[in-house]
Amino acid sequence: MVFLQLPKVTKKTPQRVGQYLFHVDLDCFFAAVEIREDPELAGKPVAVGGNRETRRGVVTSCNYIARKFGLHAGMPINKALDLCPDLMCTSRHHSLYRDVSDNIMSILSLYTDEIRVASIDEAYLNLTSEVENDYDGNPLPLAKQMKTEIYEAEQINSSIGIGLNTTIAKIATGEAKPDGIKYVPPEKIIEFLTPLSVRKMSGIGPKTTESLKRRHGIETIGQIIAVGDEVEMLRKFGDLGKFFYRIISGRGRTIIKPINTYGAKSISNGRTFWGQMDDGEHVTPEKILPKLIDSVHNRLVKKNFKYKTVTLAVRLQDNFQNINRSRSFLAANDDKERIKTTVYEILDEVKHAHNNAPIRKVAVRVSNFTKQDPLQKTITEFFQS
Repeated sequence: MVFLQLPKVTKKTPQRVGQYLFHVDLDCFFAAVEIREDPELAGKPVAVGGNRETRRGVVTSCNYIARKFGLHAGMPINKALDLCPDLMCTSRHHSLYRDVSDNIMSILSLYTDEIRVASIDEAYLNLTSEVENDYDGNPLPLAKQMKTEIYEAEQINSSIGIGLNTTIAKIATGEAKPDGIKYVPPEKIIEFLTPLSVRKMSGIGPKTTESLKRRHGIETIGQIIAVGDEVEMLRKFGDLGKFFYRIISGRGRTIIKPINTYGAKSISNGRTFWGQMDDGEHVTPEKILPKLIDSVHNRLVKKNFKYKTVTLAVRLQDNFQNINRSRSFLAANDDKERIKTTVYEILDEVKHAHNNAPIRKVAVRVSNFTKQDPLQKTITEFFQS
């Protein structure tokens, strides 16, 4: 029996052993956002999509409690209710999901320019230089910091996989779920992959999985590894053998090419606080806003952006009505006091217009950016000097 050996890294090999590619995945994203918005759903099986009364529609997303009953995305809601009679079904709020995602991707984009947002709930980042220069080659503290920042901003759990290419990082994320971190060093790739099901490899679907089991008796990646080198894999599996060898040998995509501009259009932060207490008193918008403004302003300055537009988003408690009001200015700058003054003016207007109706959530957003000249002092720096 021949076991695959990792290829040696030479000057001619385009694979860097020291790569630290992060795959960040937001756990049960749609369901997590709905549970955040309605805390009464916490601890219950929840599905996004479908109608409980008519038993029509399909599951778009579900939380881990629902998954224990065998539920999954794409399942008819009628079947889902048969498997889980206590299932809570929620409507889909696409604009809310997009707002939350945009905010989280904006946070991630502060860590590196080498970021590729793969979908509304996942992104790849190349943080090699950051890990090597700031964390002495240990990516775990940085991953913990990212998870904490995501949760503090949006109260959404995330899982992070780290590897020397995007394939290993994504498989690692799957093993880290839920709400975990998994780092696979180059020398541990074979050990990591060996016990896993072939289904764990991205691109291997149910039909291929069944075919491998039926034709070759193969169910784990370790059984593929035992086939031997690339030549043996090509002989046994055909073109699929080349795909297997690239994954098992640790080869794969190592360059993160941005395919969008997440985080460049706006910077925001919000919080749902209804029913929460602080020092024995109910939390109010006035208590929440200073931290939100500080967070938005700090990220604005790090990006060297100037803004022209300030927005306050408010969600009322009684009817969940969303209210968005903006102020735009002729001149762009990074002045935090202007953000603060504008936000509180808008809050007063909203409270007056809605007879001081109880507020469930507030969010602060700045947008309509221009790039700050790096040689020019910001307004913040000007008043500090």
